[in-house]
Amino acid sequence: MGDKLSVSIIVPALNEAGIIQNQLEYLRSLDDSAEIIVVDGGSADSTIELARKHAHSITAERGRGSQMNAGARIASGDILWFVHADCKPSKTSIHSIRKALEDKSVVGGGFYWKLDNFPRLMKYLQSTSNLKNRLKKTLYGDMGIFVREEVFKKIGGFKNIPLMEDMDFCKRLKRQGKVVILKDPMETSSRRWRKEGIIKVYVRNNLLKLAYRLGVSPAYLAKFYKFG
Repeated sequence: MGDKLSVSIIVPALNEAGIIQNQLEYLRSLDDSAEIIVVDGGSADSTIELARKHAHSITAERGRGSQMNAGARIASGDILWFVHADCKPSKTSIHSIRKALEDKSVVGGGFYWKLDNFPRLMKYLQSTSNLKNRLKKTLYGDMGIFVREEVFKKIGGFKNIPLMEDMDFCKRLKRQGKVVILKDPMETSSRRWRKEGIIKVYVRNNLLKLAYRLGVSPAYLAKFYKFG
């Protein structure tokens, strides 16, 4: 390994048979040396069977927190990088992660958030979201959270909660050192935004974040997320 930090890419997945193969092939193209682990949460389709053709694939209790923790437990990398199945990192992402972590005070971070095929009207909201995230050093799951493996273990990984596991993790991570948000874009699929309605999703997500910061339990918020 030498002085080059090794990377484990952990992909939590659920019912992603339509996109998982292309995603794993793309992630492999970023760096041949990277370890890729898919953690399936009990898909009703062929996600796990397809994933096994391209990556080390396991199953875990459904829920992003528990799935990502399961992947982290078997990962061998110095860096743990959590990438959602429907998020496409920049080709320069791994280089940028290693470069950022040359600063020993940096414990982890994420990337500039970008939605694919996003209407022009909403680009302003995308820009303001990224500005707010950079100022507050706030990380969300679709920003491609990365963290030093020893720091991940030190803070106990993700909490097994039904929602807001990323915000909770970020809050604990920031107590350990510097968190950075890199300019490389992490392109997230807008499929769910378009299916449910862009304005509805934007308003709902921001209400959920506000309610969580005000102390509303993730279990209650998960019910609102599902039915709201």
